[in-house]
Amino acid sequence: MNPTRYARICEMLARRQPDLTVCMEQVHKPHNVSAIIRTADAVGVHEVHAVWPGSRMRTMASAAAGSNSWVQVKTHRTIGDAVAHLKGQGMQILATHLLITLSISAKLITLARPAF
Repeated sequence: MNPTRYARICEMLARRQPDLTVCMEQVHKPHNVSAIIRTADAVGVHEVHAVWPGSRMRTMASAAAGSNSWVQVKTHRTIGDAVAHLKGQGMQILATHLLITLSISAKLITLARPAF
């Protein structure tokens, strides 16, 4: 590997956001799972969590465009297991909901948290 490429990879890894992650539940299509992993990689998320009650989570390597090499995917059997794991890491849990009556404006959420 040439030194310029190595320096670029090191620079990108240094910009990762260890205090931000994604947890997905009930995403059954491998193409969609891969798209989430690819998007997480694009914004600097280095770890994605998936609630996957089955034996093995499937992704589409072609759709992930190499992101599978850079993003760690951790699986959990239940949403409770995932939440407990994330809270154990000191993560703030924010969730989406499609019903407008249950929604809170993103402007009302404090995203600033103490650094690790």
